[in-house]
Amino acid sequence: MKIHEDLVPGNKFPNFELPDQDGEVMKLSQHMRGFPTVVVFYRGVW
Repeated sequence: MKIHEDLVPGNKFPNFELPDQDGEVMKLSQHMRGFPTVVVFYRGVW
């Protein structure tokens, strides 16, 4: 698995787009609305 070189502590997190539970594509910034945010990636079933 390759980790993007920009994803290091102190760097700004990219404003990526993903579909929500209804299939509507939204940017991370639309969910954050200017508030501090923690992003967690969960791989699902172990």
